[in-house]
Amino acid sequence: MTAPWMDVFFWALVAATGLYTGMAVFTARRRFSRRTYMAAGIAASLGYLGPRALIPFLPQPALGLPPALALPLGGALLLLGVGILARVVVRLRAAARQPDGQGRPPIYDDGLYGVVRHPMYLGDILWGLGLAVALDAAYAAALTPLWWLLRAGLSVHEEERLVDKYGEAYRAYCERVPARILPPLGGLLRR
Repeated sequence: MTAPWMDVFFWALVAATGLYTGMAVFTARRRFSRRTYMAAGIAASLGYLGPRALIPFLPQPALGLPPALALPLGGALLLLGVGILARVVVRLRAAARQPDGQGRPPIYDDGLYGVVRHPMYLGDILWGLGLAVALDAAYAAALTPLWWLLRAGLSVHEEERLVDKYGEAYRAYCERVPARILPPLGGLLRR
């Protein structure tokens, strides 16, 4: 029997729990002090990202891709995902410093936000898949639909809050950009 800390699916459960704990903290932030909110958010984020970064390194079947393909393809997906995440974080931090007339950050609908409504979630899915492919880790790659499904579920909840916050402006944005997380075929090539 494998020890739990060496089991891919144990860490997948920890990651899923970390993600939903983070969402619970995020949605309840008005109930906590800023310090408590930040500490809990960081802990939940590490509880989600840490296990996901660990999973491809654990014992599991191989995808069977030749290293000459796995490393460049996985590396490209990993870098694309991290690049998307970095770009979105920089943009969101800048937006927080430039509120609209009602003290809210603007609704972005250009660049990546013109292709998908949640580019951060896209980047999150891509880096994990890239690491799994680069390390030839079959279970880690097979978990990618789970990470997408969890993020898709959270995006529904997040969008309800955004409609409450922005009203018709956010509904109009959703009509202009129908893709939540995964871009339409060729969507990224047009941007």
